[in-house]
Amino acid sequence: MKHIGTQAIETERLTLRRFQPSDAQAMFDNWAAQNEVTKFLMFDAHTDIGDSRYVVNMWVGNYESEDTYRWAICLKGGDPIGAILVNVEWEDDFKAELSYAIGSSYWGNGYTSEAARAVVDYMFKGTDIERIESYCATANPASGGVLRKAGLRHEGFARHKYLSRIGFQDCDLYGIVRDEWEERQ
Repeated sequence: MKHIGTQAIETERLTLRRFQPSDAQAMFDNWAAQNEVTKFLMFDAHTDIGDSRYVVNMWVGNYESEDTYRWAICLKGGDPIGAILVNVEWEDDFKAELSYAIGSSYWGNGYTSEAARAVVDYMFKGTDIERIESYCATANPASGGVLRKAGLRHEGFARHKYLSRIGFQDCDLYGIVRDEWEERQ
């Protein structure tokens, strides 16, 4: 599979960029320590800045590989307010999974949808990815709205797809394939 790695993306209101070690405090303050943000994620809320520092430093180290796609979601000119990533787990099948988290004080403004649309476009324009998919907990319908606005369509349902800190999550599956994306262009 052709890879291009994490490069900066500009949207109308956002800058999506590589994480930097200095972003640990913003990660901790703006989303990773918030119980309501991490409720449906597969990790617990960070309890101290060391948790965020560890994650940011790991992500920064991963940028050495061209198959790493992890962006800090920043309001133009500002600190990170969230994260969005594409995990290419099935390279032989040319497919990847999209995931994201954004601070609760930024919910309802369309920032996550704007970032997700930009990342989907980035992946289809720059790589030879065939499919991008994402699962979201059925108890978190706002996340499904993000995916629909990013061009993914509902494809199915999976019971107990993953374990979050509040229990096993039933999930909706969303996806988009290259042909659908090209038709939108």
